[in-house]
Amino acid sequence: MNPIDDDTLQAYVDGELDAAARARVDAALAQDEALARRVRQLQALNARLRAAFDPVLDEPVPEHLSALLQPRSAPAATVVPFDARGTAAVRRHAMRSRWLPGAALAASLAMLAAGLWWWQSGSALVRTQGGQQFAAGTLARALDHELASAPDARAPVAIGLSFRSADGDICRTFTIRIPPSRAGLACHSAAGWALPVLGPSVLPEGGDLRQAASELPPAVQAAIDARLRGNVFDARQERTARAAGWR
Repeated sequence: MNPIDDDTLQAYVDGELDAAARARVDAALAQDEALARRVRQLQALNARLRAAFDPVLDEPVPEHLSALLQPRSAPAATVVPFDARGTAAVRRHAMRSRWLPGAALAASLAMLAAGLWWWQSGSALVRTQGGQQFAAGTLARALDHELASAPDARAPVAIGLSFRSADGDICRTFTIRIPPSRAGLACHSAAGWALPVLGPSVLPEGGDLRQAASELPPAVQAAIDARLRGNVFDARQERTARAAGWR
């Protein structure tokens, strides 16, 4: 039986073992080709993750983005910037996910990449114009292009209902999957996707971020009830509305 567990192997690859532990792994690698091959695989994975994530690790988290994604009723959280230890933690998560089926592992790694990009990129999700909030960046692109009838389980934004409101504008619900999860209602106008409500969302039982969407919080439900007249769009109506620019 292999005496070197996977956590020890990952720590070995990350250079986190003391001299005695590293010597023990070196001795095992010299005797076990399968173990040596596993180490080479982990080293290759580390290289791919560094190439993907290192360019953004030195960028500070924008204050306006951090404030936006905090629940208004909760005290502001301390933002801890990613460093080398954060990178190692991401690599460990990827390594421990190896037992997932191939598609699920790919989705997990994609969500990790999306999560780091989401926090580290300088693109805001919300802009303010005339004292009103509007969707920006990835959120605006999702509202413009994504269809609830054709969901992408790896996308950082999940689109829910689409409908035409009583005032004639098209509105869409959405959930931001990257924690802390947020949900809101966006209504299309000449100035863009106005955000009449945006607040914290509770993940479904189990808290799996890869699920299609979170339950809508009461504030979003109330905003829908206040605007909805008639039925929500079916798949055909949603595609037609997108082709018309949501007008």
